[in-house]
Amino acid sequence: MNIYATRIKALQQLMKNDSIDAYLILTSDPHLSEYIPDYWKSREWIGGFSGSAGSILITQDYAGLWTDGRYWLQAQKELQDTSLQLQKQDSHNTPIKWLKANLGEYSKLATDYRVLPLSMKKDLQSQLQDKKITLLNKDFLTLLWEKRPPLPLNPIYEHIQSPHNRIEKIQRLRQEMQDLKATYHCISTLDDIAWVCNLRGSDVSYNPVFLSYLIISKEEVILFVDKEKIPQEVLENLYKDGFTIKPYCQIESFLESIKNQKILIDSTKTTAALADILKQHNEIIESLNPSCRLKASKSEQELEQIQAAMIQDGIALCKFYMWLEDALEEGQRISELDIDEKLREFRLERENYISDSFATIAGFNANGAQPHYRATKEQFSFIQGDGLLLIDSGAQYTNGTTDITRVVPIGNITQAQKRDYTLVLKAHIALSCAIFPLGIAMPLLDSIARMALWREQLDYMHGTGHGVGYFLNVHEGPQVISYFAPPLEKTKAKVGMVSSIEPGIYRPNQWGVRLENLVVNKPVQQPKETQFGEFLCFETLTLCPFEKSCIEVALLNDEEKNWLNNYHKQVFQKLGDKLEGRAKEWLKQKTMAIN
Repeated sequence: MNIYATRIKALQQLMKNDSIDAYLILTSDPHLSEYIPDYWKSREWIGGFSGSAGSILITQDYAGLWTDGRYWLQAQKELQDTSLQLQKQDSHNTPIKWLKANLGEYSKLATDYRVLPLSMKKDLQSQLQDKKITLLNKDFLTLLWEKRPPLPLNPIYEHIQSPHNRIEKIQRLRQEMQDLKATYHCISTLDDIAWVCNLRGSDVSYNPVFLSYLIISKEEVILFVDKEKIPQEVLENLYKDGFTIKPYCQIESFLESIKNQKILIDSTKTTAALADILKQHNEIIESLNPSCRLKASKSEQELEQIQAAMIQDGIALCKFYMWLEDALEEGQRISELDIDEKLREFRLERENYISDSFATIAGFNANGAQPHYRATKEQFSFIQGDGLLLIDSGAQYTNGTTDITRVVPIGNITQAQKRDYTLVLKAHIALSCAIFPLGIAMPLLDSIARMALWREQLDYMHGTGHGVGYFLNVHEGPQVISYFAPPLEKTKAKVGMVSSIEPGIYRPNQWGVRLENLVVNKPVQQPKETQFGEFLCFETLTLCPFEKSCIEVALLNDEEKNWLNNYHKQVFQKLGDKLEGRAKEWLKQKTMAIN
C-alpha cells in the first residue's frame, strides 16, 4: 500500500475510535502563512500533494483533496495511488459544500483549531448548522506523525533599509487602536510582525520572516519569540525601543491572563485557538490588521528602494537570458532544474540579494501549462526541440521583492504559439495602461486584462494580480486583482500599492504562456478632469524585455505597440549603462522598437 494511503487509513481508524465523521486538514500553520515551516506541512505529509494551496477532507470511508485550477494537473500526478480523490475546487465545489451534501445530521466534523482561521470556523459553523453538525477541535496528526521536523530557530536581523522606524509604526498602530476603541492588539501574521518591528528572518522558505507573536497595548509592546534567535545588539535595540521579549511558547498562557479588555484581532489572520482563549474574558473587536493596510501602501522612500532592487534584478535577468540563448545555441544540454540554479547564480552576484521569493517555475511546453509547476529531481524536462519555455521567478533583496514571468521560444515555434503569446501580451498591456478611480475595489480591474482573451473565448484559472511586499511576502494583501475575489472594502486601490499583472493562457499537454510585471498605483499626472475625483494609473517597476520574436505584430494596435516600445526604451535606459560589452548589445537588440 502507498505510504500516503497507509497514513490516511491510520487516521481513519483514529476517527472511528473517537466517533468523528469527518476530519479537515488545511494548508496552514498557527500564523496562517502561505509558505509554512516543515513542522506544519500536515497536508503534504498525509497526502503527498506538494502544491502551496489545498485542503484534505477525510471521512471514515472517503478521502479527497480540494485545490484550485492552478494545481489540477499537478495534483492528478501526485495523488496517484494515495487513495485521495482530486476535487477540482471552484465556487461550486468547496469542502464546505461537499460536507453539506454528504454528511448526515448530527455528524461530527473535527479539525485542528491551532491552524484554523477564526473566519473559517465561523463559516463552517454557519454553513453546517442546518444539519446540526458539530465542529470539534482535534489534533490527530501529532499522534501519527513520527520524526516530525522541529520548529526552525534561524537568526533574526534588523531591516536596515526600512525608511520608517518601529517606534513610528507602533505609534501609528496605537492611534488606529484608539480609533477602534481597542486596548490590546494581538498580531500573529508573520509579515505584519516583521514589518512593525523592522526585523527579518528566515524561518519560512522564501519569506524573510520569523516565528513570533506580537501584542500591543497602550503601555506595552511584547514580542513572543525564542530569544536565542536574536543577536545581542538587536536585543538591546528592541529593549531601548520599549519592547518586552517573552518566549514564543508562552503566547497562549499570556492571552489567558488578559482580562476585561477590548482586543483587536483580524478574524482572517487569527486562529480559532487564540480567539477562543481571548473570548473567554474579553470583548473582541474584529477588523483588518491596521499594519496590513499601512504596509500595503509603500512610501516614496520605499518605492525608491524597490526601484533600485528592480535594477539589480533586471541586470541579473538580462545576463541569465543571454546565457540561456548562448548555451542552447552551443548545444548544451539544459534542464528545467538548471534554469532554477542558473537564475539563482546570477542573482547571487547582485547587491542586497538574500534569497528567492518563491520556488522558481521553469516549465517547458506541456509543463508550462501547469501554472504552478515545479521541476523536481524525480520529474523534470530537458530544454530541447521546439516549443515555449515559461519562467516565473523572483527574488528577495533587502530593498525590495521581485516577481517576474517571461516566456522564451526554443527552436521553432508555431503560429498558434505566437498568437497565444501576443494575446497574453495584449491582456498585459491593457491593464498596464488602465486608469481607474482612487478607492475602486481592485478585483473589479480584472476584466480589463481578460477582455483581450474573452474576445477569443479564452480564459485562465488564476487571478491576474496579487500584492507584493517590501522585502516581505511576495504575495501580500489586502489588494488583489482577481474576479474570483470579492470586492471588499479592504481591497480598495490606494496610492503606493504594489501589485503584479500576470494574465496567461494554458493549453493542457501543449504549452503555457504567462507574462508578468510588477506595477505600483500612482496618481494620474496632469489630470484631464478634477470634479469626478482622483484617478490612479499603474507605473511599471519590473525591468526586463519581452520576447519580440514571439509576437504576432499584426495583432497589436498602435497604442499597444507604443506601450511596448516605450517600455523597452525604459528598460534600456535604466539597465543599459549598467551592462557592458556583449550583454549591453544583447539588451539593445532585445529592446529595439517594433513597427
